[in-house]
Amino acid sequence: MNRIPPFLKWLISSILGIALLTGIFVVRGDGQAVPLPAEITASPTASPTADPATDINNLMIALVDSKQKIVSITVLRQSVDGTKLAIVNIDPATLIVPPGQGFVPISEAGLQGSFDGVDQAISGALGIPIDGSIYFPRLALAGLVDGVGGVTVNSENLYRVSEAGEPAQYVRYGSSLLTGGQAAGYAMVKSKFETTDQFMKRTNQILRAVLENQQGDQARVQEVLSALGSLAQSNVPTQNIARLIVELRAANAWSSASISRAP
Repeated sequence: MNRIPPFLKWLISSILGIALLTGIFVVRGDGQAVPLPAEITASPTASPTADPATDINNLMIALVDSKQKIVSITVLRQSVDGTKLAIVNIDPATLIVPPGQGFVPISEAGLQGSFDGVDQAISGALGIPIDGSIYFPRLALAGLVDGVGGVTVNSENLYRVSEAGEPAQYVRYGSSLLTGGQAAGYAMVKSKFETTDQFMKRTNQILRAVLENQQGDQARVQEVLSALGSLAQSNVPTQNIARLIVELRAANAWSSASISRAP
């Protein structure tokens, strides 16, 4: 086990913990644990309707809370030559029409059915090209953060980073090194006392830190994303997402990224 990366140890322990709490992991009468179902341990795969593996330049990243509510939407737009990055933050209150649904806020789209087609509904409503999307629940984002050794943020206020009903956890004013759980909460839990723009700024800090600091080549980054298993959902192959992450890092595109909001 000493040769297993710390991130993978953490992820395995987290998945087993979730399984024990939810009853997914059962114990037979002989005292041996029954393996987790394939749908729990499988790597993220493209949906049956997804196009074959191709390069992507515009990736939508959605952060999803414990109630399957989309709390943050960010689109990374890479220039054709791969040297520039535009970050578009989208208000989750924006109304869209996902397949099989009527007008719903982006935040509620997952609650109405599935996440299939949410990215294209956003693209159509706002005129923003989106080649593919990936959905990170809190545990998946926390795993990525811990995989890079935590992230440092410069908080402009005191923020609660635990969801309602959980023991209170806070990030205080000033510079702090955050672990995975703290960082995920900092990116995903909006305070009723802050504006949407202030919240988006916090989300951007975490996404930049965790994506810009992914280590290794495309194969290594793909391995990290694939290790998330069913904790994350994507409608394009993880190899394409890994390529985009590596190219943006190699071009030092994050430091000069333009940031905008829609609508």
